[in-house]
Amino acid sequence: MSLRFLGLSLALMGSTALPSLAHADDMAARCEALADFSMRNVRIDNASLVPAGELPADPNSAMTGGSKRALSVGSHCLVEGKIKDRAGVGGQYGIRFQFRAPIDWNGRFLFQGGGGMDGFIAPAIGSIPVNTTTATPALARGYAVVSMDGGHDGRDASFAQDQQARLDLGFAAIGKVTNVAKSLIDDFYDKQPDHSLFMGCSNGGREALMAAQRFPLEFDGVVAGNPGFHLSHAPLAELWDVKHLMAIAPKENGKTILAKALTQDDLDLVSEAVLAACDDLDGLKDGLINAYRSCKFDLESLRGKLEDKKLDGLKTIMAGPVDAAGNALYSDWPVDAGINAPGWRMWKLGTSETGQSNALNVILGMESFSRLFVTPPMQTVDLETLDFGAAEKAVREVGGYYDANSTFMTSYVNRGGKLLVFHGMSDPVFSASDLMNWYEEAEANTGDKDFSRLFMVPGMTHCGGGPALDDFDPLTVMEQWIETNKAPEQMAATGKSFEGTTQPICAYPKEARYEGGDPTSIGSYSCQ
Repeated sequence: MSLRFLGLSLALMGSTALPSLAHADDMAARCEALADFSMRNVRIDNASLVPAGELPADPNSAMTGGSKRALSVGSHCLVEGKIKDRAGVGGQYGIRFQFRAPIDWNGRFLFQGGGGMDGFIAPAIGSIPVNTTTATPALARGYAVVSMDGGHDGRDASFAQDQQARLDLGFAAIGKVTNVAKSLIDDFYDKQPDHSLFMGCSNGGREALMAAQRFPLEFDGVVAGNPGFHLSHAPLAELWDVKHLMAIAPKENGKTILAKALTQDDLDLVSEAVLAACDDLDGLKDGLINAYRSCKFDLESLRGKLEDKKLDGLKTIMAGPVDAAGNALYSDWPVDAGINAPGWRMWKLGTSETGQSNALNVILGMESFSRLFVTPPMQTVDLETLDFGAAEKAVREVGGYYDANSTFMTSYVNRGGKLLVFHGMSDPVFSASDLMNWYEEAEANTGDKDFSRLFMVPGMTHCGGGPALDDFDPLTVMEQWIETNKAPEQMAATGKSFEGTTQPICAYPKEARYEGGDPTSIGSYSCQ
């Protein structure tokens, strides 16, 4: 009996019959046969069966938002390859991918998003894109999973001089890798997936939104965490923050120390003040501002408690970048309790006590703005002379392919596509206010309120962290949504900052309200 006939017979009996009836040798042969996989512009470098065991922790978790835990998985087929290997402007390009297909397949496919500017391949395990979650990754649940590098090798912006590399990172690689992954699934299982999902955080969250917006016929469910959907303009805020925080930072030995612009005591003061003003608006004073839409905290109330120049600097960055006439260029930011968290500091201020800042706004923001987002690229950025109004005009061109800000998704909705978005209220790099505004427009312009759900997480910074209930499982929520066709109204969440407590994260615009009873029990809350 041929392997293809065997696979077809098993597929007709149901995907779950495959692992119980096929011998390990048969599956190894099917996997190794993928080395001869034939598709135009696709090269397979490795196709081998991986025995059941433990996969090491993802070394790229800081970029993707995935967990740092090792993962126990069953036997699976590992395929690695490259799409369109080519010599381009300034180097060698192509889209490297990794594909893992479990022997015990659940019939589903998941595309795992990247992070940062991509340029690396995270292990294709389908990590739940919240670095504080304890939820089981997709591969261990039986999903076939693919990951990719976005079309270039290396985490810096050196690829940005190549036009096609820009387009691949922007959106094109998603379609190319999806096509290859689904073809590999068909060859290995003799069956197309029952459901196809995309999931990621940060840039991976942006890629997830791109999957729904630019490839609406390919995916049934999309999970987008802390998405950099307004990617072309977010660097304007990063540079704005650096400029105005440097202006209030102390100098030591002639060097400005960005990390000391706001001390931990300063940020603790702000966090405690916003909690004092808004914590109990949800009916319970517990360190969480669940009633975030009702919170109208005014930083000016700290006048006399925080040094004037620090308060003015903080107000300036939280209001967002503006041009010379005062017109907004990106978005403002909500003031939330997570402003004193390490994740907030790492982006805005860093921890370096030298003149060489390690703030991510400096390391990632300056380079991505000057080399990737501005047209034409700049060699250096002088924040003292930078015209932010002109800079906003200079990033508009790339917004056409980097920004996942489309609000018209009728084809995706028409075929039953579902969109789950989550975001930290204290995200320091992508504004929660900006996302909520986009979400309302997307619902209105698409004309459907049941295809999407947004979950705003009080206290959470970027892809997890902060004084938050940041241990939740959006993949299970999406699975249940697909199976029942009933849109979720809440996600159960716990977190190390609130040990022993489970509360709901409510679907926007509803907020969790305490109804009485045991404050650690999810049953004591309602979404209103």
